[in-house]
Amino acid sequence: MFVDSHIHLQDYRTQDVKNVVTNAAQNGVTHFINPSAHPHDWTAVVELMQTYPQVTPAFGVHPWHTVDAPQDWAKILEQYLQQYPTAWVGECGIDKLKNPNTELQVAILRKHIALAQKYNRPLIIHAVKADNEMAALFSELPTRTIFHSFTGSAQWGGQIQKHGFYLGLNFSILRKKNAAEILRALNLSQILLETDGPYQNLERGIETLPQNLPLLAQKIAELLQLPFAEFTQIINNNQRTFMEE
Repeated sequence: MFVDSHIHLQDYRTQDVKNVVTNAAQNGVTHFINPSAHPHDWTAVVELMQTYPQVTPAFGVHPWHTVDAPQDWAKILEQYLQQYPTAWVGECGIDKLKNPNTELQVAILRKHIALAQKYNRPLIIHAVKADNEMAALFSELPTRTIFHSFTGSAQWGGQIQKHGFYLGLNFSILRKKNAAEILRALNLSQILLETDGPYQNLERGIETLPQNLPLLAQKIAELLQLPFAEFTQIINNNQRTFMEE
């Protein structure tokens, strides 16, 4: 059984969410971590959780939206965390490729970190071209932190994992020419799988579906030269450990 550790069910346009969830379950994907990107979609994430018990919500401000977030977003986020005790924090982080205002991104990320620590919630990090900035925050991050959509170097991945954090892998890692080298250098006990649906499909312009998570697992297992059953057992153990700590 698989957990899609990062999917935006509220963002599907060409697919009916009920079909997305049902088809995923038929392919062994039985749980979804559903992060938000802006306070505007927090209500939609709550509605998904209320409709589908297999959905765990996460509330945050994506680094692309730090400029247009309402001034009281942190107060509202804390209220959501108080109201929904299973909710995670995120996604949040630093993206220097899309947002040059690093200072603001760091300030907003620190507020997310503080709330995750205060309420003992997992934290979902989006980090792009921001290795140094993130490394400077390692000591502040909660134990259950996942760097989603990891496509960095083996060295950077190892540095993240050395501090006890997890890496979320989706189909994007397969685009790397040295994907096998990166994957074999990682600590397999600190990785989770995700689709980032409806985004990050191997085929441009097609929405990614969580029913394809077993295919992702198969492709990664092949690159690692591991039997599929062995690799899925590792992932199942990781899912259980991360979600139950």
